[in-house]
Amino acid sequence: MRILFSAVLALVVAISAMGGCTSNEPPGALVIIKQGNRPFGGVLVGDLAARSFACDHGYVDWQIPSNSRALPLLFVHASSKKTWETTFDGERDGFIPIFLRRGFSVYTTDLPRTGQAGQGCVASSYNPENEWSIQTSFTNWRYGLWLPGQTQPTFYPGVQFPTDDLDVLDEFFRIQTPEYDGGENEQVETDALAILLDEMGPSTVLTHSSTGIRGWITATKTNNVAAIVSYEPGDFVYPEGELPLPISMAGGGEQLPGRQIPMEDFLKLTRFPIQIVWGDYIPREIDPSHVGILATLDFRRRNVLKAQLMVEAINRHGGDAQNLVLPDIGIYGNTHFPMLDLNNVQIADLLSEFLTEKGLDRF
Repeated sequence: MRILFSAVLALVVAISAMGGCTSNEPPGALVIIKQGNRPFGGVLVGDLAARSFACDHGYVDWQIPSNSRALPLLFVHASSKKTWETTFDGERDGFIPIFLRRGFSVYTTDLPRTGQAGQGCVASSYNPENEWSIQTSFTNWRYGLWLPGQTQPTFYPGVQFPTDDLDVLDEFFRIQTPEYDGGENEQVETDALAILLDEMGPSTVLTHSSTGIRGWITATKTNNVAAIVSYEPGDFVYPEGELPLPISMAGGGEQLPGRQIPMEDFLKLTRFPIQIVWGDYIPREIDPSHVGILATLDFRRRNVLKAQLMVEAINRHGGDAQNLVLPDIGIYGNTHFPMLDLNNVQIADLLSEFLTEKGLDRF
C-alpha cells in the first residue's frame, strides 16, 4: 500500500484503555508504530500569477499498529468524528482503538467543507435555527422519545446507552458538527474520497448515516474499495430502469426509494462485499401517529426497506450484499450509533466476523 503523507510521525505509543485486544501485547496496551494526518484531494482556484486559493480538500488522520493487516479501514463520519473515536461515556474504546488492537490500520476523514477540512471553494453559512434541535436528535437517533411539552427525554427500555449519567447525555447533545448534504457537496466529497482511496490502495470503507450515499458514489469513481460496511445509511442507488416502486409514508403519500445511476456505475457495487447494518426501535409497519417529530421514526422504517431493495438489486446482478437488522439476529437496544453503544464490542465483533468471512482481515 502506498502512503503519500507529507508528515509522518513514527513512534510507539502504549496507552491504557478497555476493549477487545487480540494482539500479543499485555492487556490494555495499544501499540502504534506510525501515525499522522494530512489533507487530500481538493483544487487550486484563481490566478497563480496573482491570487490563488487551495480549497475543497478533505482531511485524514491515520494510525498504523505493529504487524498490521493488509487492508486498512477507512472511517467516514456524518455528523461527528466522534462516531468512530470514543464512546459517549469516555470509558470504553470506540471502533478506532478496537480495530487498532485487532491489527488494522485506521484512517479517519473529515470530508471537504466540514470539520478540519472546512476550507471550501464556495461560500457557506451556518444558522443554528436551521439545525436539528437536541429533541429531534434524541428522537431521530432512537435513544428514546423527547416529545413537545416534555422538559426531559424518555429513554427506550433496554437502550444501549448509560441512561443514568446526565454528563454522558450532555456530551451526546454536543457532538454534532454542521453537515452540507447538497448535490454539489456530495460530488466534491466523493471526488476527494476517490483520490484518497487511490493513494491508499484497496481498503474497507465504513460509512454512517448521511455518508452512506457517499460510499456508494465513491465506489463508482475508484477501483480501490475492497468492501463497504454502512451503518444506517441515509440514501440508496439503483440501476437505471430498475428503480423500485415508491414506498408508502406515514401520514399519507409515497416516496421514491432512492436514485437511479447508470448500469455501468451500479455494476461497480457488485465487485466487492457490502453489509448494511440497522439498530433497534425501528418501526416495522406504518404508524399513523408518526407525524411531526415522530416522522423521523418512519424515515428509518423506509430506509430499511430501501436498503433491502438495493441489496436485492446488487445480488440480482451478481453482487454480494446483505441487509442486517440487529434485532433479527438477537441483538437488542441499539441506536443510530451502534458503534458507540454500550455493546459496541459486540457490534465490532460482527464487523470482524464479516471481514473474516470475506477474506478482508488477512495479514
